Amino acid sequence: MIELRQLRIDDLEFLLEVRNDDSTRNNLENDTIFDINNCTKWFLTTNPIWYIILNNGEKVGYLRTDGDEVGCDIHPKHRRNGYARKAYKQYLKDKSYASLWVFEDNFAIDLYKSLGFRKNGKIKFIRERKYLQMELNKK
Repeated sequence: MIELRQLRIDDLEFLLEVRNDDSTRNNLENDTIFDINNCTKWFLTTNPIWYIILNNGEKVGYLRTDGDEVGCDIHPKHRRNGYARKAYKQYLKDKSYASLWVFEDNFAIDLYKSLGFRKNGKIKFIRERKYLQMELNKK
């Protein structure tokens, strides 16, 4: 059973374990490695509305939100188990609109399409790779 719980300061070590992994950073716009001091400062100054993804109480990833924009990062040892799909479905169930950015060569693009996200034509190039915006519009 997937549960989304709001990110707390005691989750930051786990968040960094996922976020700083090379395979995660490769698919993020900002691929900087952060330490716990920078992460704690970010958390305390921005008060983000992010969610820890729990599977039967075990942390498996996190869901990032910024207004209508959403993203999800799953711990490498928990990938390919459907957790991202379940987390997105749970988070988006009451939303009529959401957007996200994804690298064109990221296998997750198929997940986003299956959830109803569509390319909106906005692109930028990050580290010489095409970065596309996708939107979910239930209206």
